[in-house]
Amino acid sequence: MSLTLSLSWLVAAGIPLWAKFLNFGIYAALLTFLLAKPMTEGLRKRAQNIRDALSRAGQERSLAETKLRELEERFARLEAELDAIRSQAEQDAQAEYDRIVAAAEADAARLRRLATLEIEGAVRSARLELQAFAASKAVELAESLIRRELSAADQARLVMSYTTQLEQQRA
Repeated sequence: MSLTLSLSWLVAAGIPLWAKFLNFGIYAALLTFLLAKPMTEGLRKRAQNIRDALSRAGQERSLAETKLRELEERFARLEAELDAIRSQAEQDAQAEYDRIVAAAEADAARLRRLATLEIEGAVRSARLELQAFAASKAVELAESLIRRELSAADQARLVMSYTTQLEQQRA
């Protein structure tokens, strides 16, 4: 019903309907003729811009993917490098520990040898002092014993015995 009212309004203005359609067709053709080239050019430029943007986006995406792969590879190598550094540090620490232990054992052995030599020297020295002390005490004891128990007759007999030995040795 509204369509019939609209068409009746057009006819009521006094201009035939076919003339209005013809007028509209001419305006539409003129607008199409005048705006077709700029619109086509604008749409073509817009399409080209979109294609260029898509191309740049594809290039940037491939570049980003390449960088991502490089970073992932670098990260994987980094883990391996960290493991290698840790392993090397552990080996170095173990070697240093072994070196320190060996040096300490060598020092301890050297100190044991020096202590043994000092002890042996002290024992020898003490033995010699003890022997000298014992000899001097034995001589003192023998001297005092001889003085107490040796009589004049015993002294004369010893002197004679000693002289006889000397004569026998000379002959």
